[in-house]
Amino acid sequence: MLLNDQWTMVDGERRYDCRVPCSALDTLIREGVLPDPYYRDQERIGTEACERDYVFEKTFTPGREELESDETLLTFRGIDTLGRVTLNGRLLGETDNMHRVWEYSVRDLLRPGQNILRVELRSALREAREMQARRPLQGSTETFPGYPHLRKAHYMFGWDWGPVLPDAGIWRDVSLRGYRGGRILNLNVRQRHEQGKVILTCRIESKDLRPGGTLRFTVLSPDGECRTVPAEEGKAVLTIDHPRLWWVRGLGEQPLYTCRAELWDGDRLADEKEIRVGLRTLTVSREKDAQGREFCFMCNGIRVFAMGGNYIPEDQLLPKITPERTRRLLEDCRRANFNFIRVWGGGFYPDDDFYDWCDENGLMVWQDFMFACSAYVLRPEFEKTVKQEIRDNVIRIRNHPSLALWCGNNEIESAWMYWNWPEDPEAKQDYLRLFEEIIPEQLRELDPDTFYWPSSPSTGGGFRDPCGNEGGDMHYWAVWHNFKPIEAFRETLYRFCSEYGFESLPDMKTIRSFADESLGDLELSGTVMEAHQKCNRGTEKIRYYLAQMVNEPESFPRLVYCSQLVQAECIRSNVEHMRRHRGICMGSSYWQINDSNPVISWSGIDCYGRWKALHYAARRFYAPVLLSCDDTDPGFCALTVTNDTREVFRGQIVCRLRDRHARVLLEERADLSAPAFGSVCGLRLDLRNETRTPEKQKSLYLEYELLEQGVSVSRGTTLFVRPKDFDFLPGEVSVKVRKEEKQFRLTLVSDVFVKSVCLSLRNGDAVFSDNWFDLHGAEPVTVTLPREGELTDLSPEELERRLQIEHYGPSVHRS
Repeated sequence: MLLNDQWTMVDGERRYDCRVPCSALDTLIREGVLPDPYYRDQERIGTEACERDYVFEKTFTPGREELESDETLLTFRGIDTLGRVTLNGRLLGETDNMHRVWEYSVRDLLRPGQNILRVELRSALREAREMQARRPLQGSTETFPGYPHLRKAHYMFGWDWGPVLPDAGIWRDVSLRGYRGGRILNLNVRQRHEQGKVILTCRIESKDLRPGGTLRFTVLSPDGECRTVPAEEGKAVLTIDHPRLWWVRGLGEQPLYTCRAELWDGDRLADEKEIRVGLRTLTVSREKDAQGREFCFMCNGIRVFAMGGNYIPEDQLLPKITPERTRRLLEDCRRANFNFIRVWGGGFYPDDDFYDWCDENGLMVWQDFMFACSAYVLRPEFEKTVKQEIRDNVIRIRNHPSLALWCGNNEIESAWMYWNWPEDPEAKQDYLRLFEEIIPEQLRELDPDTFYWPSSPSTGGGFRDPCGNEGGDMHYWAVWHNFKPIEAFRETLYRFCSEYGFESLPDMKTIRSFADESLGDLELSGTVMEAHQKCNRGTEKIRYYLAQMVNEPESFPRLVYCSQLVQAECIRSNVEHMRRHRGICMGSSYWQINDSNPVISWSGIDCYGRWKALHYAARRFYAPVLLSCDDTDPGFCALTVTNDTREVFRGQIVCRLRDRHARVLLEERADLSAPAFGSVCGLRLDLRNETRTPEKQKSLYLEYELLEQGVSVSRGTTLFVRPKDFDFLPGEVSVKVRKEEKQFRLTLVSDVFVKSVCLSLRNGDAVFSDNWFDLHGAEPVTVTLPREGELTDLSPEELERRLQIEHYGPSVHRS
């Protein structure tokens, strides 16, 4: 029985109703006791509320099954964090780790009628402060000191994109269940692929199996074929003669086989557990090559270029993260052509729904363990709880076909080497014990088939040049943190770039959710905007890069627009560079996909699900077949086709040199054949004569398109100067809206070359089929918008009135 409903939270003398998942801050905000910590600069009020202790109570009545079973277990899937659990006044145990499952045998403590369950939670903020005073540990400089002492999601103590709100609560399911005749603890299904067949070996771990009790293993194929075999001594072997393989998105389908373990007590089913698996091999190749060692994901023997981003928790307040919200975010990743997602180590291990969706849609998951940017000391009780945390989560996640890699931590190996931390031999030695001994040893026992990587970035561990670029993954932050120009991205030949990024402001609707224009909040350097800028010198960096790239915005909304434009251009430039060098580089994971709060950050989607320019750009630069331009030297432009599909791509490149009126001055075409999983230069242009003077470079641009049987599959635009230096003409964009059965069709044209056309709606949100695109005069661009929600019954005229159109450069404003 689930025990999620009808809890009471106690705050001093006050009592509030709540249900699991629940937290102190979320409950107080919902009850109107605590103001919204995301609004203006009210974060400190929420932080102060985290100094208090809270109690969560529930009364419940167990059924006959729970009272009379051989064993009855009370299970907490997640307690955040420092807790004391009692049942009917008897202490069950103390909790110290929000990432663990806490399980208590309670049959002898239960009584007929009402039972009282109580969870007392003490302040993690106070505990961190006190432990840091006794034994200082290094950590992220934007985070509340002392957080590494606690096994609590680090981001809750603040990060360079998040507020200091270390909440407390019961954040995952609570259940009570009775068992009779034994129970199944877990099952693990391993695969061996041989000669077109797949041999499944299932290990079933059980407890208290009675004499005469039996275990069975059943596999249900995607086609409905069902086979059952006995599991002798907890082991079953079953061969799939005609397997349907699971593939990474873009390479094939994602058929899933249902595997069920059953425990029979005579002719009575005592317990069962069910998982889904995909039949595949998925690992990381580290073969030596001319540049060092490759770092490349391989699915069923095929080298895969990973295309995705870094996922962080979707809210600071855990009860606000729902399966529907997570599913929407992952759907947005799919729509942007992702095949990969990295779960960053400063948050928490996601719910099963997250991995289920990735299984069903073919996204590879890079899974960090929950350690980030911090030093740790392995006190006996800390080491014990960490080992159980690893065990709980590896067992839960290991059978998901989307799981591609376990990673020990985020940036800790490189922090010890390059962050100027003070000498701490004990903590540094414990780093090696935890990430290069303890975790690998547990994985050899629990999940020997999944690739393990000790840290990110790393070249393989042991403090051997972790930021090197010859044989591992890299975090590249010289652009942004070190103020290097955007073009510096293309000076490095990455092997796998697992972090790089560029900040922008969120959507104006999001900003207005936390800022009050009438109070003067719309000022980038003002108190409120700075409260929502957590990056060290972040405002300075935004101003610096905007000054390099665009003319000074004449208003705050224009600043928002320009910041998103520059972010998208920056990340696009780097991704296209990496994909042109496919084979040397085999992965791009930009920082970051999403936000945990309304904030100025590196995200492509803000905390309310609104797409920035970056996420629209990702749809284009992560397209399976990409045409990109190396314009390092404006006199020589090379157009490259990168093909990340199984089939040879045959098509035609069309390249046009245009003036600012969008008139074509020169056109070249080239037929080409791009091999499967390859990258080939299809056209080189000598434009030295056309771009020989600064005046020419400021008034001409290159537009290019890749056609397959006459249909455009990829296109782009290159300026020979930065946008601020291009001599744009005043432009006017016009639109025609047509209503169709399930969508609106919008056709847009302009009178001149217009850059980065941004479509949005007044008083509403929408995701267009394309956005932030260029218009080349009267050549139309057509985008669609689903007729759903509040848009379902709109007329074309009403939609056009609600439509807002922005673009870069001078404009003839629409009414």
